Amino acid sequence: MIGTIIFYNNDDGSGLVLTRDNNKYKFGIQAWSDFDNLPSIGLNVDFQLKDDVILDIKKQTPSSDDLSKPVLDIQDAKKAILQTSLPDKDEDSALDQKLDPEFYSIKTVPKNFIDTTMNNFFAKLQETVGKYKNYELQSKDETLDYFKIKRFLFTAYNNLLEIDSSLADGNLTEVYQNIQNVNEIYNIYKKSYMYPKIAFSTIFLRYTRYKEAKKRLENNSAKMKSIKASLGIMEIEIKEKMSELSKLNKDDIEAITLKQNVKHLRSLYVDAIDYIGTLREENEMLLPITDEYFASFFEEFNKKFESSYEKNIKILIDILNSMAFLFDRFMWKKASLSKTIQKRFEESAIPYPYSSLTFLRYYLKTLDKSKLNEENQELFKLLEYLEKK
Repeated sequence: MIGTIIFYNNDDGSGLVLTRDNNKYKFGIQAWSDFDNLPSIGLNVDFQLKDDVILDIKKQTPSSDDLSKPVLDIQDAKKAILQTSLPDKDEDSALDQKLDPEFYSIKTVPKNFIDTTMNNFFAKLQETVGKYKNYELQSKDETLDYFKIKRFLFTAYNNLLEIDSSLADGNLTEVYQNIQNVNEIYNIYKKSYMYPKIAFSTIFLRYTRYKEAKKRLENNSAKMKSIKASLGIMEIEIKEKMSELSKLNKDDIEAITLKQNVKHLRSLYVDAIDYIGTLREENEMLLPITDEYFASFFEEFNKKFESSYEKNIKILIDILNSMAFLFDRFMWKKASLSKTIQKRFEESAIPYPYSSLTFLRYYLKTLDKSKLNEENQELFKLLEYLEKK
């Protein structure tokens, strides 16, 4: 199908296409498949539909028949853009109503709401701790520093599997999968800790009216941009109609009709400018409100988040350290019982009893110490750690 982009929001990549038969279809930037051109208002496009959803869209490559005529004439574009830009009765009721700053105010945030959202956020971590609590061992000697050994530990596991695939049978695979599950949860929480403002937004702000104020700000900005584009098209049309009018006798019926059209267009033009002014005034009131959320809550949130994170993540790390110890013990116990591994290790002069320590010593002997990369240097630090353990 072919059409013309009549609205596009650079911020979120959403757009609207109008076809020759006046049907409108929404699209997202993820459906855009033209790597040489970017979507923009007025661009003619080819697109594919499935159940009224655009699955693929790109700039139209015009045929010889199409070169002489646009997909939409200027009148169609003017009507379509204005219809898209002006308030839509189907939008959220709060967005349709006259702006009430109090509706979006920080006063609407319940007392102790930071603590509430924080508890909700760490609930998944607590659920993981509860699920794998039986991995927590009483003795500090029955732990390995997971983050020190994990790369080497899993490399050794893969090497052993290549020698004897039956190693994956039984409890060892279960422990391996459980470590991956806990590690995944750990990574999720670590990322939130690395980016405090994103954590503030996703954990706290998203459940306040900040989100609605921000949405109204963004909608207003998108509407202003779209209306400004329509104004340019209307200016061109007004000039063209005025030029036509200058060539006609003012008493002709065609001239009278044309004059009425110009009057109507100018009225729409003025209304659109007034609406832009209203949207701009709204944004001037909304912006300080959104800033106030950060000024009022971010510092308190950040302090509580750091404290909660350190307390909760420590429990998760303790479980990972215990898991690493158990996995290491199970792995080398099973390796010691494998005839295939015994034979290969004897050929490689790896001494018995087998362990991460003996395997690491063997591996480091194969390295050229004058050409060590950063990763290999870390292995020598791991060797010191294991020898002390």
